[in-house]
Amino acid sequence: MRNKFGIVVFMWMSLVQLSQAQDLGDLLEKEDMTTQSAYVMSTFKATRISIGHSVETRKKGALEISFMSRYWDIPQERSNSFIADRMSARFGVDYAFTDRFTVGIGGAAPSGIFDAFFKYRLFQQETNGNGSPFGVTFVQIGTYRSRQFTGVEVRNDFFDKTAFTTQLLVARKLTANLSLQVAPTFIHRSSTSDPIDDANHFAIGFGGRYKVTNHVSVVSEYYYLANELESRDTFGAFSLGANWEVGSVMLQFKMTNNPFFTEDSFITQTRSNFNFRDGNFFFGFQGTYYIQL
Repeated sequence: MRNKFGIVVFMWMSLVQLSQAQDLGDLLEKEDMTTQSAYVMSTFKATRISIGHSVETRKKGALEISFMSRYWDIPQERSNSFIADRMSARFGVDYAFTDRFTVGIGGAAPSGIFDAFFKYRLFQQETNGNGSPFGVTFVQIGTYRSRQFTGVEVRNDFFDKTAFTTQLLVARKLTANLSLQVAPTFIHRSSTSDPIDDANHFAIGFGGRYKVTNHVSVVSEYYYLANELESRDTFGAFSLGANWEVGSVMLQFKMTNNPFFTEDSFITQTRSNFNFRDGNFFFGFQGTYYIQL
């Protein structure tokens, strides 16, 4: 009888310990779930907000093929074109070697500017408060002018025709619909045609996106240049537009005040103020096709 009683007591204690162990396991699992990183996705959806880079990088193996364009009229009494007097365009290819690291190249006409860049995501915004409250991406851009276009550089050798832009993109998705970005920027031009112009420039960019529907958003950017060119009048680069996601294609429409596609050009050499007078208003279109290899 004593043996049976001992067996019952032993089984009861074992069940209690097993139940407590399961409860502890559930608590540890829940705690682990709360401490896991939950990253914010699609801060800007596209790798460019409008005219400049966004904090976004693509997943490893992603290939982006892009076409950018600008259309504008020139100030004259009689125009010879049906829609626009002038046009500029850039073709580019970007490839993501990892989820954090992207490389891209492109060429523009008629400016003859060729560019290459790499982006590295340093931090990604997290939702549970345990990680970074901001997304941070480093961008390095190099450009080469194959022909004379704006006349701001000396053209004695290869390096005279180059410029380099360094950016730190800091962004935060404030709500499900609203995202903002700040972009401290340093630009170095290897040569200057006028000695009164600085070769080094400091600027800061401001960008925002507001999602209107699941596939359409309103975007805007503005760049403030601390030390402008002294040899000519320039203005801050500005854009206002809409992004429309259609499957694997991102369509971007914009109104801006410059015809350029690279940061060293549109940040430092925008010659027009933003208004709808001839020569000051530029309509832009960009189509980006996304492939996951």
